Amino acid sequence: MSDLFKALLVDIGNTQIKYALVNELSDLSDVKSCQHIKDLAAYSSSVKQVVVSSVGHATLVDELEAVCEQAKIPFKKINTEANTLGVQCAYEKFQTLGVDRWLAILAAREITQLPVAVLDLGTANTCDIVVNNIHLGGWISPGFSIMRESLLKNTQQVFADTKMPKILNIGNTTEDCVSLGCLASQAGFVMIAEQYLSNQYDDFFVLVTGGGQISLDLAKNKKILFFPNLVLRGLFRLI
Repeated sequence: MSDLFKALLVDIGNTQIKYALVNELSDLSDVKSCQHIKDLAAYSSSVKQVVVSSVGHATLVDELEAVCEQAKIPFKKINTEANTLGVQCAYEKFQTLGVDRWLAILAAREITQLPVAVLDLGTANTCDIVVNNIHLGGWISPGFSIMRESLLKNTQQVFADTKMPKILNIGNTTEDCVSLGCLASQAGFVMIAEQYLSNQYDDFFVLVTGGGQISLDLAKNKKILFFPNLVLRGLFRLI
């Protein structure tokens, strides 16, 4: 029996590189992060293949592929397709749908067969609606940090700190009002997705992933489920 892991899954995001050594889906509970591709080189002797997703960052992908070539292990870069695992993409130009969104959709379709909104809260907030294995389309809006930076850049006498609120409340300083207002917008993004589905379907789920979920206090809504790594979970479906 081989001691090698089935795969090293790598998600190259806007702010960090997430990765996991996997044999089983449960291995995704041990996701790590790094800033440089060289930090992944040590794992090249421990896996049967490397599977990567990246929105942009072509240089980093090439660097990782070179590491795999040197170690003589298979390397696979995942791209958005018109149809994957029976799921049909809404975009006519399917290549322009971010692969992170596509992978989160594939993960969501494994979790539930009900109508679903798949939300990724990060640098940008994205929402994708999937019904009967058909991706209908979605929304893209600024994420928390971009909203805050836009306010600072385009509004006079508004200033902020870099703290992320731990819970949605009302602010009594400009700094708090900016941060909590951005958090309220982010929470509204999730709640409107839930409302959109509830107006059209008797049963459904909203699945939320991405770093922006950490401050959302929506656990009492049983239709909204939170997952730490839907993109990596989507990658796992393709190994």
